[in-house]
Amino acid sequence: MRSFVSAIRAVKLYPPNNPVYSQSVKKSFESLNLALARKPEFTIGIQKTFFTYERMPSGKEPQINQAIAQDLFAKGLREIIFNRGVSEKELLDLCQALALSNEEMAMKSGISSILWEKGATNITVTEAGLDDVITTRAETAPDIDVVKRPEAEGEGASKPKKDITALARTLVLGDLFSDPEGYGADMVEFARQTVGAHETVEDRLFSLYKEAGRQIGERSGDEHEALFEGLAKSVLSIDAPMRTSLIAGKMYADLDANMVAEQGLELPKELPGELHEIVTGRYPREWTVQQVTTLLKRLSQNMPEPLKPPSAPEKVPAVPLREDIYMIAKEMSEYTAEELEDLKLISDSGMESDIIEAAVRTLIFLMTLVKDDALRKTVGKEVHLFSGVVHQIEEMLSYLLKKKDYDLASLIIRALHMPVAAEFKPRLIEAIRKTTSPKVIGGMINELRNSAKGSTEYNSAYAYLAMMERESTEVMLDLLAEEKDRVFRLFLVDLLMDLGKNQTALIAEKLSDDRWYVVRNAVRILSEYKNERTVSFLLRVLDHKNLQVRQEVAKGLILIGGKKATTLLVRYLQDKHADMQFMALRGLGEISGAGATEAQNVVDFLQNRRLTGKENELTIEGIRVLGKIGDRGTAEFLKRYTKLRWWRSRRLQSGLRAEALTSIEEIEKRRRDGGRTTGR
Repeated sequence: MRSFVSAIRAVKLYPPNNPVYSQSVKKSFESLNLALARKPEFTIGIQKTFFTYERMPSGKEPQINQAIAQDLFAKGLREIIFNRGVSEKELLDLCQALALSNEEMAMKSGISSILWEKGATNITVTEAGLDDVITTRAETAPDIDVVKRPEAEGEGASKPKKDITALARTLVLGDLFSDPEGYGADMVEFARQTVGAHETVEDRLFSLYKEAGRQIGERSGDEHEALFEGLAKSVLSIDAPMRTSLIAGKMYADLDANMVAEQGLELPKELPGELHEIVTGRYPREWTVQQVTTLLKRLSQNMPEPLKPPSAPEKVPAVPLREDIYMIAKEMSEYTAEELEDLKLISDSGMESDIIEAAVRTLIFLMTLVKDDALRKTVGKEVHLFSGVVHQIEEMLSYLLKKKDYDLASLIIRALHMPVAAEFKPRLIEAIRKTTSPKVIGGMINELRNSAKGSTEYNSAYAYLAMMERESTEVMLDLLAEEKDRVFRLFLVDLLMDLGKNQTALIAEKLSDDRWYVVRNAVRILSEYKNERTVSFLLRVLDHKNLQVRQEVAKGLILIGGKKATTLLVRYLQDKHADMQFMALRGLGEISGAGATEAQNVVDFLQNRRLTGKENELTIEGIRVLGKIGDRGTAEFLKRYTKLRWWRSRRLQSGLRAEALTSIEEIEKRRRDGGRTTGR
């Protein structure tokens, strides 16, 4: 136990090249192997301030171990199980994952997902879930993995409130009074973490809210109504796409199915009728708190019945086919001219926006129904059916892009990224590759260029491109390298600064391009991100043979600022071009982070410079910079320029003398007021 905790601490504190890093992991692995030689598994429990072994406290923990236990407990970890056969690499992967921050761990969907991605199959991690508060019943959703609280955590503890633990935050139903927005955000995050293999996040979220409503419905007293209103507010605080799918696609659909079943016998023969809106599924996109509250109350009263097993084939009654069925089928397959005209009219009317949206949502829903164990289809048959549905979705996407309906097209892109069974993944990957082709993305970029920035059309197209951030960045970089129109190049650079902010490594690959203008554009884009990582990228082209590239690098370093950027900028004082020297001097006077070290570099640059009209310009700029960043020692150096030598040009010396006196005065003034005076 001690060696494992030491390994966690070492991985968190030291870089990988530090000997302590590797030695701690190796020592922990050796101890773990000894323990697993005696038993097939080794279990470590995690409580708020201590670790447990076989559900018993491991002893009095040092203060530093308590801090590690608190950190892991706050990240939602409750138990770690090592199985016999665990490798040193798997142990290292676990320690590296435990060293991540809460935000990084949340972005990667928890420690279990990280270990699964890295193939650490001999380590099992139990994370905190909805802890006995909102759990779906097994007969309602058998595919959903409900996260349980470890037994040790609940021993001896009486909790007056049922709580939720999600992402290191403990929630109670009372949070619906004070922070319904936060409650909603954590419900969505937990739904993402615990989604089943054959369901969507919306399905999981719907079941969680349904169970929450049921628990609130069991309460009595004045807080009953307030809790339902808080629950409704938490639903309305969810992001728009998820909110629309949850309310219109799940809550209303579930409620309306019951209403249609109740009133089915009373429905009129022809539409429109009383339930026309329900049958066609046309709903508004905005809801009030009262409407959602009513929905939640109704849904909480209708708990699902247990699933019934399918009927056996031998119990299905057999009905003989009619003898003339072949002739009837043949007549149906051959259309007359009048029937073809009617079909054309029906086809044209089927292009209405609401019908298109209904078709898209239906196809997306069908994707989730292809794999149904109750239907007992072969894998090949399932893949064929799934491919057919995806093909129709691809056709629909092409139509939507032609019609510039990017909001609905974005819905299809999200659907193509939904989790599916392993045998379906190749077909989805193929569909995604088609949607991210250079031709499609190039057309979207032209659409952005032709739309006014901030307009509805521009925002919709931009949101669509943002969903394919990496692919869009690659296409724009290629276009930028080949484009002749300067206006379009500037447009692409501005667009890359927005869309490519998370693709700096991809943009940095262009720094090794043979074409100097491609390198210059990459430097310009990277410089706009203004972070320390960009400085390491710019170091690659610091000594580029092209002057314009070096000038762009200098501009970028000045823009980024900081000690690293300043250190690199100083190197341009030794450049062979006077323009680069002048840019470096001027930049040192403007960049944040320049100080005494950089002032000494400028002093070295000014040493033994010739007194000529051509070189005096650089000398004067250097003296001016020393006035901004120099100290008392620099002022002593500048005094050499205050004395006029009779054997040298008085006019040239006078310019240096005037600038030196001004810089000395500025240094002294800054020294007197403690450095509060800003430079010129």
